[in-house]
Amino acid sequence: MKHAATFVLLGIIGVLPGFGQATAQADSQTLQAILVEIRGLHNDVRLSETTQILLTELEMQQTAVNRAMQKRDDAKTKVSQLQDAGKNTAAQLARFDELASANTDPQQQKQMAQTADNFKAQLATMKAQEQDRGNDLQDAENALRKEQDTLAGIQDQLNAVVKRLQPVEK
Repeated sequence: MKHAATFVLLGIIGVLPGFGQATAQADSQTLQAILVEIRGLHNDVRLSETTQILLTELEMQQTAVNRAMQKRDDAKTKVSQLQDAGKNTAAQLARFDELASANTDPQQQKQMAQTADNFKAQLATMKAQEQDRGNDLQDAENALRKEQDTLAGIQDQLNAVVKRLQPVEK
């Protein structure tokens, strides 16, 4: 009977490590699943933070684009105003030249010639200003394009992050 009890005891002792291994293996798989879930949550939080940063950058960049657009529009207005003023001055000069050639009084011709010279000087000044404002307009358009390109880049980054946040379809 002692031998039978010893065999039973040895049998129970031999089976116990197997139960421990099965439990350890199940615990290991559970820990792996928890680790995968935590990593997924960490990535979601990171992507969420990245999204918030990109949204802030997007807002700031949109403000920069709006400012650049306003500068461009102001420059266009200035060029247009100078062109209109130049056309008006050129028309006045042409009328004045007609009046001067029709007038026979030497004193009035002299005054009209001085006035015509003033108009010509104003016209030359306006042309130079128009050239300068045209350069300013070109600079403003280049700056606007640069700001719009930067905005498009931020939008692309944001779209990529949003795409990664969407659940994968199976």
